[in-house]
Amino acid sequence: MNTENRRVPLPTRIAALLLLGALALPAHAGVALPKADHWLRLTPENSVVGNFPAQKAPILTVKSGATVRIDGGGGNRWGEEEPFAWLKANGVTVNAEEAEAIREIDAVVKKTERYADIKTGHLLVGPIAIEGAMPGDTIEVRVLKVTPRIPYGTVSQRPGRGGIPDDVKEPHTVVVTFDGKRRSGHFGDGIEVPLGPFQGVMGLLPAASEGANRRSGPPGLFGGNLDCKELVDGTSLYLPVFHPGGLFFTGDSHAAQGDGEVTVNAIETANTSVLQFILHKGRLLSAPRAESATHFMAFGLDPDLDNAMQMAIRETNALLADTYGLDFARAFALSSIAVDFRVTQVVDETKGIHSMIPKSLFTKARLAPFWAADPKRR
Repeated sequence: MNTENRRVPLPTRIAALLLLGALALPAHAGVALPKADHWLRLTPENSVVGNFPAQKAPILTVKSGATVRIDGGGGNRWGEEEPFAWLKANGVTVNAEEAEAIREIDAVVKKTERYADIKTGHLLVGPIAIEGAMPGDTIEVRVLKVTPRIPYGTVSQRPGRGGIPDDVKEPHTVVVTFDGKRRSGHFGDGIEVPLGPFQGVMGLLPAASEGANRRSGPPGLFGGNLDCKELVDGTSLYLPVFHPGGLFFTGDSHAAQGDGEVTVNAIETANTSVLQFILHKGRLLSAPRAESATHFMAFGLDPDLDNAMQMAIRETNALLADTYGLDFARAFALSSIAVDFRVTQVVDETKGIHSMIPKSLFTKARLAPFWAADPKRR
């Protein structure tokens, strides 16, 4: 279903989201969740570890416009030791609902089928198929709400990993406990970290050229492990479709992250997400794009950070051309004087840069919907 003429401006959608939250029943950590058309619980059948398996049948098929609640997992060394002993040793207390979620996550990690002999990696839920999606289309993923379902997260580092791999001499794990009312994480030593929950992985099934069991670690043109901390409540992520149904996966639950994600970890936790899927027919993006109430975002992805920066600049120029009709010279000039380019992450093999384009720059209406890339330019 083409929704080009039905699109509601993002600030209006955010206002509607607040109303939905006020009408919803209480959820984890005292946070209200919007009502959803479907609810995907965390089970071995709904999950996969460390890759995007092309052979896995959809666990749910939805119509364009449907909302889905997804209970995710993460936040511990699951499957290696009895989880409650580990929590007690780190001073974490849980209530009955949180304990149930922890048991569920631990069981899922131990029982979920591995594909392509992948033993570790992101715990993902999916795939979700969107009716009518075909290669050449774009799927918009609207993030209605993301909230932790357990009261803590972990931040780890180990030798040979992260932004300074040679400087890490031994493994370390820092446990961060959450104050749901204050929306903050207690880091210790008088340090409180504001929480901004989001899903590190949101992506469609990668193109067939990337293999049948493409690892979930590096992000790509399909999205995936973007680790972009901007993708919080009220944002939209736009992804190009490579397979019938699109086949959406999500996981890698984060409670907060700095640009760069320099240890390889954000605050790793387990989130519940409420997402809406909108199908836009007949336009293929060359890379992911995103939108918040205040900014447009374009992504650059490459193992070399300089190349990722160049891709981000080109994608930003293309976005400005598609949406506001700017020619190369004017788009490039505007990118230089008014657009911020941020290091998304430097630790996922494929590194990321994302641009932040303020909507306040523009006093004229868009020439085209944000997602509608010009196919003649592709």
